[in-house]
Amino acid sequence: MSQPHELSAQELLAAYRNKTLSPVEATRSVLDHIARWEPHIHATYALDPDQALTQARASEARWMKGEPQACGGYSLDGVPATIKENIATRGVPVPLGTAATDLTPAAADAPPASRMREA
Repeated sequence: MSQPHELSAQELLAAYRNKTLSPVEATRSVLDHIARWEPHIHATYALDPDQALTQARASEARWMKGEPQACGGYSLDGVPATIKENIATRGVPVPLGTAATDLTPAAADAPPASRMREA
């Protein structure tokens, strides 16, 4: 059996719909996978496990009510995702690939980050 962090978005959404897996379980699986590999590959920027779990719990509650969040009829509600650090995400500094950048937290989401939140 595949681990939740190995499933596609489509497989995760089907599992949430069937209540065989929850967004919290999937998020914990992804966070555990990151914890195993991050010390070796240094691939994440501004990872916030507590916020990820908070969002997963909110998603789980929506799925339990049968009301997943959607944008334009398409839902990614509860699918763990990351956003490239050069895409402004509200509250997170945007490094722009250089140490010379002022690391002031972004005031608002860029459109890709906003669409991810909506979906």
